[in-house]
Amino acid sequence: MTDRYNPFGLPYLDRPVDTPNYAVDSRWPDQPSVADAHRMGGLAGTDQYAPTTYAPFDAYDRAQQAQHRDEKQLQRSQRSADVARALAGQGEGPADIRSPITGMNPVEQQRMADALGNALAPDNVFDAATYFNPVKRLGAIGRAVPAAAGAVLGSDTAEARSKPGAIGAAVRKAMPKATAENWLPVSPTRFVGDEAQRVFSPGIYRDPRIIAAEANARVAPEHPAMKQLFGVTRDDLYEISKQGTREGNITDPGLWAPGKTGAGNYAANAIMNPANAQRLIDNLTEAKNFPALAKGMIPWYVMDPAFQRMVQLVGKDRAVAEYTRFNSMMTPFSASSDVMKEINRGTAARMMADRGEWDKFVKYGGMPVERRGADFPPEMAGVIPHLRHESTHTPAAGRYLATGAHGYGDDTVKIPLYTQASGVPETGFQTRFPVPDAHFTRASGMSDVRKNAGPGDFMGGSEWRTFSPWFRESVAKPVGIEAVPAQALMWGAFSPQTGVKTPIGAPKLELISQRIWERAHELGIDPKKLRDMVLTGKGHAALPFAAGAPLGAGMMGGTADQSSYNY
Repeated sequence: MTDRYNPFGLPYLDRPVDTPNYAVDSRWPDQPSVADAHRMGGLAGTDQYAPTTYAPFDAYDRAQQAQHRDEKQLQRSQRSADVARALAGQGEGPADIRSPITGMNPVEQQRMADALGNALAPDNVFDAATYFNPVKRLGAIGRAVPAAAGAVLGSDTAEARSKPGAIGAAVRKAMPKATAENWLPVSPTRFVGDEAQRVFSPGIYRDPRIIAAEANARVAPEHPAMKQLFGVTRDDLYEISKQGTREGNITDPGLWAPGKTGAGNYAANAIMNPANAQRLIDNLTEAKNFPALAKGMIPWYVMDPAFQRMVQLVGKDRAVAEYTRFNSMMTPFSASSDVMKEINRGTAARMMADRGEWDKFVKYGGMPVERRGADFPPEMAGVIPHLRHESTHTPAAGRYLATGAHGYGDDTVKIPLYTQASGVPETGFQTRFPVPDAHFTRASGMSDVRKNAGPGDFMGGSEWRTFSPWFRESVAKPVGIEAVPAQALMWGAFSPQTGVKTPIGAPKLELISQRIWERAHELGIDPKKLRDMVLTGKGHAALPFAAGAPLGAGMMGGTADQSSYNY
C-alpha cells in the first residue's frame, strides 16, 4: 500500500493506493495472467475495428485472432531463445542455429548468413566478434567471421558497408552439413527440397513428439450430449471405425480426371519424397500414442449412429434418402467455415428447403445481424451469416436440391470427398481418398512449395490427383490406417500449427450433438425431440441470439460448460 500526496486534505485521497502484485509490463511468455492483463488493459488491435461487423458472432473470430497472436508470439520467443542459446554455445538439435541455416536453399542461406554477418559486425567487426566470441560460440562459422573480416573487409567500416554479403559468403562456405538427427525448426528444405518458397505454418517441421504433445493438450473434454442423444462415446466410434482400418465401400469417387496421365502437379511432386513421407509417418505414429487424441480424431467422420436413429424414425429405405439429404445439404457450408458454423448453417438450410422455403434461406441466410429487420424469419434467428453465402454456399446447395448433385467444377475435390467420407455403409462412404482441406494441405508441406497467390488454400484437382495415391500408399498404409482417418488425425495433430479453430478430439457427430443439446436447452425442449427434428429436417441446430447480445460457449464453437446440465 502507498500513501497518496494530499496537501489539501481531501478525504477521498486519504485511502491508500493498491499496488499490483504482478508486472503487467513483463514479456515472459510463461505468465498467462500477464498476457491476459495486457489483452484486457492494453491498446486494442486495429484489426478489431471494421466498418461493418457481425457483432454477436465475430466475437469468436476476434478471440481466435487474439489466441493466434499469442501463439505466434510464443513461437517467436521460442525461436529467439533457440538462437540465443546457440550464440551462447548451448545449442543442440532444434536449438542449434546451424541446423536451420544448413537446411535452407541457397537464396535463404545468403540472406541468413548476411544477416548473421551484419549482426556480428555492425560497426567494427573485431569488436563485435570479440563481444560475441563466435570462435567459441559457432565453431566453424565463428572462425570464418574474423577471418573473412580480416581478409575481405579489413578494419574500414566504410569498406564493410560497400561490400554487403562478403561476410555472409564466407560464413555460408564454412557451414557444417545438417545431420539426420536434428529436426529443422524453421526450414522445410530437407523435406521439400530446393522448391521451398516459404514456411507457411511455422512448427510443422518440429520434433513429432512435441507436435503430438501440443495437440493432445488441446483435446476438448468429451461432451455428454453424444452419449445422451445417440448412445455412443468416442471409444464406441473408434471401435466402429475398427481403429481406423474400416474400408469404405466407395472405391471410385467419380471425380473428373484428364484422359492422359501427365507428369503430375509440380507442388505435389515436390513434397512426395521419402523424407517428407517419414515426417508425416512419424507425426501420425506419435499422435496415435495419445489415446484421447487418436480415439477422437481417427473416427471423426463416423456417422453410423445418426443413420441408425433415422432408421428407427422412418425405416431403412427412407432413412437412406433422408441421411443423404441431411449430409449433402451440410457439407457445402464447410467452405471457409469452421465445423460449428457448417453445422449451424447446413442444418438450417436443410430445414428451410424441406419447408419449401429455400428461396427465403437464400435471401436471408447471409444477412448481417445488424441489418435484420421485422421481416426477418424468426425461425432463422440463430443462423450465422457468412460472406460466401451467395457466392459459394447456396449455389452448390441449390444445385443439389435441383439435380441431386452439387455440381462443382472439375478442380473442386474437397467437398465431394468430404461428403462421401461422411457417409455410412448403407448410403456409401469412402476411406481411400484423403479430404484435402486447407489444414491438411498446410500440414503436408504443399503450402511451402506453391507458387500461386493462395498457398494456404485447400488442394485443387491436379494437386490432389497427384498427391492422394502417394499419401495413401506411402503414409497412411505404413501407419496402419485408411487414408481418411489418417487425414483426420493429421488435422488434429497439426491443429496448433495450421490454425484449426474447431475443438479437436471431438468427432463430427459429437459436435452436432453438442449443437442440438445447447439449442434444446435454450428453447426449453427435450434435446431428444430436437435431435429427431434435426435429423428429419423439421428443425436446425443453431442457437437463437439477438444482435449485440453476448454469446455463450456453444455459439463460439467451444466445448460448453457442463456444470449447468441436468441428466
